[in-house]
Amino acid sequence: MLKAGFSRTDVTPPLGAYLSGYFFERYAKGVLDPLELNAIAFSDGNETVLLIAADFIGIDKLHCDMLREQISAHVGVPTEHIMLACLHQHTSVCFAQGDTHTRNDRTYADSVWRKYCDVAQMALDDMKEATLGFAAEDTAEPIAFIRKYLMTDGSIIGHPFGRQHEIVRRLGDADNTVRLLRFKRENANDIALINFCTHPDVVKGEYISADWPGFVRRFVEHDLDGVSCLVLTGVQGDSNHSDYLKTPQKGYEHARFMGRTIADTVLRIWEKTEPQTNTAVGGCIETIFLPTRTDGIEEYEQSKALLDAVNNKTPGVTATGAVLGRARRVVQMRRDPLLQQVPVTVMMLGSIAFVGFGGEPFTYYATAIAEACPDVTVLSACCCNGYEGYLPTVEEYERPESYEGNSTPFPRELMDTCINTAVRLIKHGKAL
Repeated sequence: MLKAGFSRTDVTPPLGAYLSGYFFERYAKGVLDPLELNAIAFSDGNETVLLIAADFIGIDKLHCDMLREQISAHVGVPTEHIMLACLHQHTSVCFAQGDTHTRNDRTYADSVWRKYCDVAQMALDDMKEATLGFAAEDTAEPIAFIRKYLMTDGSIIGHPFGRQHEIVRRLGDADNTVRLLRFKRENANDIALINFCTHPDVVKGEYISADWPGFVRRFVEHDLDGVSCLVLTGVQGDSNHSDYLKTPQKGYEHARFMGRTIADTVLRIWEKTEPQTNTAVGGCIETIFLPTRTDGIEEYEQSKALLDAVNNKTPGVTATGAVLGRARRVVQMRRDPLLQQVPVTVMMLGSIAFVGFGGEPFTYYATAIAEACPDVTVLSACCCNGYEGYLPTVEEYERPESYEGNSTPFPRELMDTCINTAVRLIKHGKAL
């Protein structure tokens, strides 16, 4: 018999917290809406899995490993059954080796670590008998867009600011499917788990916000009485909210619009979920080791000089995102280990596969896994059990204007290795 439980706790940082996600420093001046940890625990009577979704831009693998050990010791769930996903809002904070700001605020960081254990325990304590249903439907209009454009000069760029008139076409369509898991429980709140794939990079600015995922949670819980909602950001490395074929939108009100659009889709399919009779539970995490990418190592001095000039706001010094991404990677090379690590996480709930990658995977990652595993419903997750960089497609390495291709520390075999690992874990039953 399936059991499921839900819990939530506030993890909003103090004012003055460093907001990660861009090429310039930002410090929180206020709070538009709170940041949260939302957790679901589910069990088939033999195995139990914990999924915790955090309103953080990311937590690196080193700290995720420590967190999972701490949670496991606190609640008794095996570390390989704990999935820590960050929703990747750019009006939030980061816990990573290269971003010392948040980690150095020990009072806040220690409270967050303890709250992970608390939210895990509360979700387990809330477990009740449940039935599971699944439904999926595209939003009424697209709100996610592939952020790659072919230009009239033959180049492919990600953010054609001021160059819309040079766009030939967008490179593909983003995934605008809303995927819904409904845990229906007697004498307790139903639980809605909503999976949607695009960057939560809409609000921008210097005010803390959970961006569109926060709006989805609030709208769903307002519209559906007695429902608790968790949002899981899927693959998003090459998609965002900006449609440069029209007038790009951004800001708090556009995040609200996106949240409303996703919530409306949930309302349309809420009573249409298909019952899932197979609810066997399992999970595993496998770490991929790949050699650190070293092209450009001879550019160290000029890369460091460029970054110093940009950080110091030296007059007349400008650079594209691709150039800055390459410079950051080259400078970081001297501190990087010989091998890079990418955790691949697969949690199974019957024929539902939660597939998470420890970075920012491109849309193709989830598409390829779904095509290779047609009998499984794939719900993808970015920044899962790690936050190690962009996970691009092979083509991005050939594009000089690609920020993701220039900044990733991983070699070209990354994509095939990640996808093949996830498929193997699903097909060979390693997660069950």
